[in-house]
Amino acid sequence: MALRIITDSTAYLPEAMLRREDIQVVPLNVMMQGRQYREGIDLSNRECFQTMRTQPVFPTTSQPSAGDFLEVYRALDPGDEALVIVISSLLSGTWHSAEIAQGLLNRTDVKIHVIDSWSTTIGLALQIMRVCEMRLVGYSTKAILAELKRLIPRTNIFFVVDDLEYLSRGGRIGAAAKYLGNMLQIKPILYLQEGKIEVFDKIRTKHKAVTRIVEGFANLSPQAEKLAVTHVDAPEEAEELRQRLSVIFSGPIYIQETGPVIGSHVGPGTIGLSYY
Repeated sequence: MALRIITDSTAYLPEAMLRREDIQVVPLNVMMQGRQYREGIDLSNRECFQTMRTQPVFPTTSQPSAGDFLEVYRALDPGDEALVIVISSLLSGTWHSAEIAQGLLNRTDVKIHVIDSWSTTIGLALQIMRVCEMRLVGYSTKAILAELKRLIPRTNIFFVVDDLEYLSRGGRIGAAAKYLGNMLQIKPILYLQEGKIEVFDKIRTKHKAVTRIVEGFANLSPQAEKLAVTHVDAPEEAEELRQRLSVIFSGPIYIQETGPVIGSHVGPGTIGLSYY
């Protein structure tokens, strides 16, 4: 009997942590140049983002199938209990696939909890890290589920995109707004609100937009428990942001690289932070 953790590839947890914590990952898919790749398995971040930066390539993405989750569920040992914590159901159909698989599983010797994180990338990762901490010291499943219920609405992500083309391709802004925004160097600050992406502010120049999210966090930092930085193929900018935040926040600040599925929608050069 064990408490298992299952998530999807948009948590972008490091391989060492996945092995240490025995976390199962169900990958989302990326379609690029006529080929479908499983995120984190068939396509590296470097390969994807180098292609996106040098060629007029705009990948598309898709959720895992119910069968992908069912395969993982069937591999559980008798008596196991599984927490399946996945990307927001308002951003992807992944949660729906996980739910369907639960209904298809013809077993009574395992228990599965499918949880909508209302988040993704570093926000999802922070939630899973907290679950791992609690599991390590022996908290019950009931206590962990209660903690997730507390954390999910408290998990915030703010990010700044570098190129409006990707938001335009995804239908989040129109062609005219993209053209005018790029011409005026307008950088929208986006955030996750109750599981969906909303515009928080629009700022001239990326530096000023990043400063705006740092200032916004500074006002809330006394209440923050955990803080992390995420980026899409922008490690130097991520480290600079981490250093600026370290002046405000006394705890450790984790840096995560966002991969191809989310990176395809926001584009290389995106930088952001998450906290709860």
